[in-house]
Amino acid sequence: MRLKLHHTNQSAPRRQKVWNPNIPNLNFPTRQVSPFAPGRTQATNDGNGTSTNSSEADISPAEINTLREELSALRSTVLQQQQLVAQQQISIDLLQRYMKGRSPIIEELIQAESQASKAIQSAPISDRRALGMFDARFHSASSGATPTDCRILPRRIILVRHAESEGNVNDLAYTYLPDPRVPLTDHGWEQAVEAGEELRKVMEADGTPYNVTFLCSPYLRSRETYEGIVRAFPADVLSGAYEDVQLREQDFGNFQDAEGKQREKADRVRFGRFFYRFPNGESGADVYDRMTLFEDHLVRDINAGRFAKDSNLILVTHGLALRVFLMRWFHWTVDEFLAVFNPPNATPIILERFCSDVEGRNGGPAAWMHTKALYRLSSDSMELLKGCTGEMCSDTEEVKIRLSKGLTDEEVFGMYSQP
Repeated sequence: MRLKLHHTNQSAPRRQKVWNPNIPNLNFPTRQVSPFAPGRTQATNDGNGTSTNSSEADISPAEINTLREELSALRSTVLQQQQLVAQQQISIDLLQRYMKGRSPIIEELIQAESQASKAIQSAPISDRRALGMFDARFHSASSGATPTDCRILPRRIILVRHAESEGNVNDLAYTYLPDPRVPLTDHGWEQAVEAGEELRKVMEADGTPYNVTFLCSPYLRSRETYEGIVRAFPADVLSGAYEDVQLREQDFGNFQDAEGKQREKADRVRFGRFFYRFPNGESGADVYDRMTLFEDHLVRDINAGRFAKDSNLILVTHGLALRVFLMRWFHWTVDEFLAVFNPPNATPIILERFCSDVEGRNGGPAAWMHTKALYRLSSDSMELLKGCTGEMCSDTEEVKIRLSKGLTDEEVFGMYSQP
């Protein structure tokens, strides 16, 4: 079929070219047809602004198909441009909304983050052993090593060395009095009463309800110290008082001969202060062994809820026994123990529970931690123990990292709550 093409110079209005940096230049192949090729017509101008064809031209089916392909490509390009313009308009609309208020995208991200945080907080903690890390829930005594809910733990565990005794001011008192029968001095009684007043202020500082439970060495000077302290508290906050033989002082022997005891103390320096066992008495290592038993039972009682309900546990004991308690609790080495001196008489040494009720809930981020690891020595108490450092008064490596890097408790739990 032959088609006649009539060329005129009255072309259709041309579209204005709009440059868009997001649209690449698309150069389509154009048909290069010479106006003088055989079988083509040459347009001529009649002088009136119109052009006419001097002859007719033939277009083959292949050329028609080529034109159709070019038209299809042009339509596709226009469609792409329309899509890009639509996307740009969406971005402009979002930007305008953001300039007027908070972006809906940011709102969605905040909501998603909040939901994820709630899901993490309510989810059980995974098995930390798979990461090569300690998980007290799988301890051989796991039923007693980790509390089912940290909120049952005492707020504070307070250690008090007995007030000034006759033996503190006169070494000869041990030559005619059995060690368990050495009493307080008058000044010691005053110290005990003052310690009670100080502790009551500490517990009443935040205005929340509290109660107090005492564990006391059976030695007379410790029981008298307890009697002085307890006077400061109203009866309705006292949950109980119990005697525990394992809190007694190191046994230096029976009736102590002054001259003989000096020789024994010199031998102790030569042999080693921690491992030297006094005749008919104990070594520091012996005290460590019985304190291990005491703390094992204490942790089990704590986790069983014996001292729950806003409790404060006060242990009235002796200088060396107090330091051995801390040594066993915080896993000091023998050298670290020997570097620490006894605190002053009747001066409270306070271990504070530092996980919140939210962190300490059943299945919460502190669930994997041993009970001992949930306590730390207060900064004021640390200053009273000459030779004690911050790293010595935190039970776990995780908490020591907090101390060394200045992390908050929340950041520590965040680091170690999920594998």
